[in-house]
Amino acid sequence: MSVNDYEWLVLESDEEILWSGEPELFGYAWLFAMGIVLIPMFGIGFVIIALTYLSLKNTAYVITTESVFKKTGILSRKITDIGHENIQDTGYKQGIVGRYYEFGTVQISTAGGSGVEMSLAYVPDPLNVQSQLDAVATRRSSAEDTSAPDAHERVEIMGATLDELITEMRATREALESIEERLSED
Repeated sequence: MSVNDYEWLVLESDEEILWSGEPELFGYAWLFAMGIVLIPMFGIGFVIIALTYLSLKNTAYVITTESVFKKTGILSRKITDIGHENIQDTGYKQGIVGRYYEFGTVQISTAGGSGVEMSLAYVPDPLNVQSQLDAVATRRSSAEDTSAPDAHERVEIMGATLDELITEMRATREALESIEERLSED
């Protein structure tokens, strides 16, 4: 897939698409079955089938080298993205039908978020999608760690080194303890 296949997707100049997909049709089988059952009831079943089909065809997922994108919406459009640097945890779940037909829902949690922030519902081969997400997020966090200053590197803060600041803090603490001791004697 190329960027031209996703007119709603805006990428950085060096950003590449690693994976893209849509929900599997079998994931919505229960809604199609319910729609067929409800067709005799004033045609409500046709509405359910049509909305399910349109929802399926208007949902897309894209994993790039920088983010995960999810597009939904039939008449309106909602695009959600999570940068790989914010991904805290990923997982996937499969139901009975999903295990048989090899589709499932990949769940993405972010740092500071409350639970699952994004779900890629009914994607084919969810283990592969989750593995790709983990690989990119791990690669991204490793790259950021190497760019961070070394923990043992000498840091200078406003002309003073960290060692000088620690020495100053200890002297201040001893002075405060001495004052507290004198006050308690009085």
